[in-house]
Amino acid sequence: MDKNEERICEATIGLLEKRAGKARSASTRPEKDHSGPPVEVRVTIGERRYAIEHTLVEPFENFIQIGNRFTKFVGEILDALKGTMPGPGIYQLSFPIDPTAEHKGAALAALRQPIIDWVHKAAEEMFHECPKAESRDRQPYGYNGKREIEIGGLHLILVRSMHWARSTKYDGFFDIARRADDNLEPARQARIKTALTKKLPKLLTCGDEGDVTILVLEFSDIALTHHVFIAQALEDLIAQGVTMPDQVFIADTTQSRPWDFYQPIADGAFVIDMEPVTIEPPENIGY
Repeated sequence: MDKNEERICEATIGLLEKRAGKARSASTRPEKDHSGPPVEVRVTIGERRYAIEHTLVEPFENFIQIGNRFTKFVGEILDALKGTMPGPGIYQLSFPIDPTAEHKGAALAALRQPIIDWVHKAAEEMFHECPKAESRDRQPYGYNGKREIEIGGLHLILVRSMHWARSTKYDGFFDIARRADDNLEPARQARIKTALTKKLPKLLTCGDEGDVTILVLEFSDIALTHHVFIAQALEDLIAQGVTMPDQVFIADTTQSRPWDFYQPIADGAFVIDMEPVTIEPPENIGY
């Protein structure tokens, strides 16, 4: 079970109750109690019964595992470089989306020190290019430096940004990121199509019994996923003839609280211009 599954379903029910102006009168957990088609929740609000399914949308296959490997690899690099960047300026070191794909174990660990050494050298070069932030008149757009290198087959990019209006408390700030590649959109669409293939049969069976069918697509990675990207993938799948539930919500859980819910499909109609509904994550599960 996804860690947010129950809370996402509860948040969705709360949103439906608010819209209907009525409280739930019954709810079941068919996956657990075997009371019908094995959707996550069936709930009655007012005179309507809803069938709800939830899935976490990964940008691509094995995204979580790759992210865990990346975090483990760069943790020592981040620790070694934090607090050592010459200020002023903010620094970011970016890696390919899966830098651990070609190297494993000791071979991967051996890349850390050369990367650390290069970042120190490149940061010093950019610092000497512009040792201090100039005024609005002298540098209206601030300073933006960039260095690139290949280390062990990894394409690394270090950038330094500095602006006359930025607070000095961020001087020397350093972080690490991954860069998305050109193949991310097809991969995301494939993941959503897979999710629909797994969830739709159960939902459509409930729909045949008169339920309003609801699918909630959750994303929690702000760097590689966005509600518009997911909506665009849905639009492409609709154009391919893929059947959709009556309602689709996109739940942005990139922050622990609050969450933003978007609705690209309402009563079977698709929209791309979506306003968020901000929801406080439920602490208690009401079903």
